[in-house]
Amino acid sequence: QPVILLGHFHMRMSQGVRDPLTITAPALSCENGSDATIFLSADIIMITERMQQGIRDAVRCRAPDLDVARIIVNATHTHTAPMLDDDFYPPVPAGVMTGRAYVDFFIERAARTIVEAWRKCLPGKVAWGLGHAVVGRNRRAVYLDDLSKRPGHHDYPGHCTTRSACMYGATSDPMFSHIEGYEDHSVNLLYTWNERDELTGMIVNVACPSQETENTNFISADFWHETRLAIRDRLGAGVFVLPQCSAAGDQSPHEIWYQGAEQRMRNLRGLDNRSEIARRITQAVADVLPLAQKERHDSLVLRHVVRNVQLPWRKISAAEAAQIRKGAAELEAQPASANPDAAKRMIEDSTRATSLKRCLITLQRYERQQKEPTLAEEIHAVRIGDVAVSTMPFEIFLDYGVRI
Repeated sequence: QPVILLGHFHMRMSQGVRDPLTITAPALSCENGSDATIFLSADIIMITERMQQGIRDAVRCRAPDLDVARIIVNATHTHTAPMLDDDFYPPVPAGVMTGRAYVDFFIERAARTIVEAWRKCLPGKVAWGLGHAVVGRNRRAVYLDDLSKRPGHHDYPGHCTTRSACMYGATSDPMFSHIEGYEDHSVNLLYTWNERDELTGMIVNVACPSQETENTNFISADFWHETRLAIRDRLGAGVFVLPQCSAAGDQSPHEIWYQGAEQRMRNLRGLDNRSEIARRITQAVADVLPLAQKERHDSLVLRHVVRNVQLPWRKISAAEAAQIRKGAAELEAQPASANPDAAKRMIEDSTRATSLKRCLITLQRYERQQKEPTLAEEIHAVRIGDVAVSTMPFEIFLDYGVRI
């Protein structure tokens, strides 16, 4: 069925499938069964608590011998995958799959994939390495003045601008200063082989969400689709590719610097940006593979630790809460769009609805922080030989990943 695509303030109904959304899961287990880890990567914008719990419940029914706390689920953060919550936008139009229905659909397939990986777990080898590919770039431009104090500036309720940085800001602005933060072009790789020393798959970790063609009306895995095809074309059709997005809340595959020069080089290669990203990642994968396989391991330390960690809130001040409360009242008082263009009317009404929801959620957080000084979050830490993997439940900026 058609779905609502999640990733922007306005509603987008899918008008077809450009390429498939996939789920990939490798299972890793100690020979003596003392510990295990099952990664699950999905072409989707995020993993909600309902999805995580639903996957665990479904797996527990199918595979009672598998400790569901050992399952780590991550999203590639594509903006062209289905909505997961029915109240994010206005009522779902007739004939369109609801978010709840899609989540049920997703949970069943995710659980089936995890159990299949677990049941087919066989002796094999792993190796790891570090490569490089320019995929993510910092998307925040910094200016020499306070943007909120510029003449004619007006914040739409629920969208507050303060100080000097903004996402995808123009570098041609006379007050442009610099790009805000660090960029990480490393490609962290973990390869797997079977008992016959045949390459079976790899985990590919980059600091960039998959949102090159994000504001469109088709279902797509974004640049990971082209990347999977390019890797399989080079290394074998049966090779599994599990993508991971590391801390990259301020990163994007979009350029705000060197735009013209980058476009010229893509034109000379005859590639669009998704295919160019795939070329770069595949080159890193192929470059590291012959080096990593010099140190393949069929026996190593595997340790998986799960903790509920109490994290401090980013406190919302009373002044901020008052501003947000005012914005919510403005949005509630706005009438429905009277735009004669149905598509524009849907954009205007859905933007108002999502902005109002953003305000109300923020006010709920303001009330909650008065009673709860910290936020409990589940954090996984995994050791695979000399490789460390840590999960992060937020769309955190790259600097946090560097600190971790």
